[in-house]
Amino acid sequence: MEYVERIPSSAEPPIVVSYPSVDKELVGFDDHARNIIKKLRGRGSDLDVISIVGMAGIGKTALARKIYSDVSIIGHFDVRAWCSVGQTYNVRKLFLEILKQITGDWFVKVDNPYDKVRKNLFGKRYLIVLDDICEYEAWDDLTRCFPSVENGSRIMVTTRNVELTQYMKKHSEPYLLPCLRDEESWELLQKKVFRGESCPLELRSVGPLVAKQCKGLPFLIIMIAGILSRKEREASLWLEVAYDIGSHALEEGSMKMIQTSYDLLPDYLKPCLLYMGLFPKGYEIRVSDLLKWWIAEEFVPNIGALELEETSMSCLSDLVSRNMVAVSKTRVNGEMKCCIILDPVREFCLTKIKEEKFMQHVGKRLCMYIHDGMTSDFKERESFGISQASLAFIAHPKFSISDNKNLFPLLNNLRLIRVLHLLNFYLDDSWAAAFQLLTHLRYLAIFVKVFHIKWVSHLVHLQTLGVRSSYIMISPAIWKLEKLRHVDINEFPIRWEDGERVKFEESTDIVLHNLKTLGTCSMSVADMTPKFWNKFPNLEQLRLHIDEFGDVPYYSDSRLMTLEMFPSRLRNLSLSETFLTDEIVSSIAKLQHLETLKLSEIYFTGKKDWDLSDTTFERLKFLKLHRVFMTEWICSDESFPLLEYLVIKSCSKLEEIPLSFADVPTLRLIKVTDCSISVGDSALSIKQDMEDLCNELFQVHILDE
Repeated sequence: MEYVERIPSSAEPPIVVSYPSVDKELVGFDDHARNIIKKLRGRGSDLDVISIVGMAGIGKTALARKIYSDVSIIGHFDVRAWCSVGQTYNVRKLFLEILKQITGDWFVKVDNPYDKVRKNLFGKRYLIVLDDICEYEAWDDLTRCFPSVENGSRIMVTTRNVELTQYMKKHSEPYLLPCLRDEESWELLQKKVFRGESCPLELRSVGPLVAKQCKGLPFLIIMIAGILSRKEREASLWLEVAYDIGSHALEEGSMKMIQTSYDLLPDYLKPCLLYMGLFPKGYEIRVSDLLKWWIAEEFVPNIGALELEETSMSCLSDLVSRNMVAVSKTRVNGEMKCCIILDPVREFCLTKIKEEKFMQHVGKRLCMYIHDGMTSDFKERESFGISQASLAFIAHPKFSISDNKNLFPLLNNLRLIRVLHLLNFYLDDSWAAAFQLLTHLRYLAIFVKVFHIKWVSHLVHLQTLGVRSSYIMISPAIWKLEKLRHVDINEFPIRWEDGERVKFEESTDIVLHNLKTLGTCSMSVADMTPKFWNKFPNLEQLRLHIDEFGDVPYYSDSRLMTLEMFPSRLRNLSLSETFLTDEIVSSIAKLQHLETLKLSEIYFTGKKDWDLSDTTFERLKFLKLHRVFMTEWICSDESFPLLEYLVIKSCSKLEEIPLSFADVPTLRLIKVTDCSISVGDSALSIKQDMEDLCNELFQVHILDE
């Protein structure tokens, strides 16, 4: 039986993915990664600094990411944090970013992050990555809070500055990253251009010449590949590209290739790329958020019968295929989770935006990005002879505002903005009044103490509403926001005053055709009726807390078995803090489109068994069980006929995984976290049975908290 290492639950083990992430397509880096991993995991207990040094475009950051996400590194260190520094940096913001990563609290709000970082690192074996550090002062500023404890902690640095590495050095010598050899350059070029296909015979002599002109720089090879992949596969065209590269100095050649790639973009993709250029260096962008921002800003055109979300994903995939954007994280099922814009491409975008004085055309709209030089009494538009009425503003999710006092007056002058992503700001109680004039908003995500839906009910163009709040009040006014596509509120109750529910269900003019995702709702079984869900005919993703069974007159009657308790078109359902009855399970199993089911904090009445021997989830591909308090789990080989991924976390009472999962031919991964040894052993038994059936692609990952 194959040995499966037990690793901390923060690990993201390597899996088969649909999109290769940026570190998985590297060529010639395996030996370098192994050498540096040995240094990081070395026996020396003193704090050490591992420097990766090399010229721009040589792949320092990509190599560091490959090492940072290696399963042996994840298992070796108690906490890890990645910090992109660059030439211009804000020390406080960098420390806040480190603090978020080492605590897992993404809404942390502290006045003194430096002291907090030191306290949270003290006594732990930590790994801090400082990517692209350029100056001595930056090193001194950042390292003053990293405790020098004798437990094998490490700081890994990437830099172009050879002299700086000697200043930072403690025990290990700097690691000089060489350029790729000619044969490695050609291998990488083929990987990126042909995507698994073999190189045509007519290009096998000219291809290595093109690769050689890239002087062993992975970034330049990747950019050239993006251009060549869209050219006819003719030797003469490839020779033209080789000549073009050779006629420029390396840095100039890189910028020339980026400019060429940009010029080849369709007009609708250019604002999408420039928008990404305004994120901080090395920033991992959540794909789900990015697509919503693009849609709200109307960067994404309507294409045939495709949904806007599908079109925007197609746009992002196009930028990835052109090698201007890289996938940095994937979900368990292989879908893109996070992406990054490559550093030289980002520098190009910033230069382009500044040259245009932060202005650009989006369709028929003339837009200006809100930027650091703007103030609450902003008058710059007057210098262009542009009236306020004709100029729209783009509030980029990472635009810099020092505090709320500056934010609200600025917004008062920029009323045409469409996106406000303010989850990193804790807004005071005056936010509701300040937002009254922002009637063009299509995306709003806020972090506030108190939220009432009536304060945003005038935002009739709103597509996405995200709220993090301690006190949330929802009224029927929410159902009047007909353009809503996504509602993401930490938890809101659906409650009805006398007569409201009947009025809502009987009304013919309240139907939210556009709503795709909704959560987290807290409601009773009595309210989970077809008449209610029919108001959201296209709902695909639902997060729900069933807080009571309420006064259901036929709850104990067998007729409940035929009741449609959930929207019929659901593809993704998350249930939390719920008593799971046979009736609820039966209703879930009837969802013909359901592919993802996540159960968290789930309880059972009476005997703590979950018997699914007579239940079939016909199209389910992903099942996650978190704190599901069952003792015995019974399944047949027909319960999950198409399941691909099974994730079990903190199910402390569960004794074992049903061995019938070995008979599910589509199963690719079982991931077990913080469960009993017997649960892990049953997963390994399933793996053994799979191997006996010659299913060698199946994986088991067992992780400890």
